[in-house]
Amino acid sequence: MFRRSLSVLAAAGIALAAQVALPQAAQAGAYGCAGSLVGTWKVPLKDALSGKTYYRSDIKLYYNASNGWNCAVLAKRPGLPRYGERTPLWIEMYNSRWAEDNWKNNYDQEQGKFKYYAGPVKVYGKNLCLSIRVRHADHGPGGKTSYNGGRNLTGVACR
Repeated sequence: MFRRSLSVLAAAGIALAAQVALPQAAQAGAYGCAGSLVGTWKVPLKDALSGKTYYRSDIKLYYNASNGWNCAVLAKRPGLPRYGERTPLWIEMYNSRWAEDNWKNNYDQEQGKFKYYAGPVKVYGKNLCLSIRVRHADHGPGGKTSYNGGRNLTGVACR
């Protein structure tokens, strides 16, 4: 009886560990990225009328250790206003080699109107630091687009 309980607990632990590990990998694939999640950073937006800060999107950064590439997206948060609506998003990522050697492997960006996320943007990252800049727009006064949110991350994921 004790052995059976122990084996049931072990199997449950393995199943739980798989459930925790799989969503991150599945999310990376859903965004067109490969690798492990390095970090997630909230992107603040400021309400033009109230001055209140709120969050509707996150920067998600992945690293693929097998080939040295980083991949990032600016993902809207499900269940919040404008999720599923086309709104202007912009993301760029570059590595510490970009200033002296601005070829494609060192810089990538995407901008446009997106329902769920902007990206993926991909740069080589082995032995390099990364910088990521994003902008998240909302509908401003008179229906005009207003880039009232954004974030700059400098020197992240130095490997």
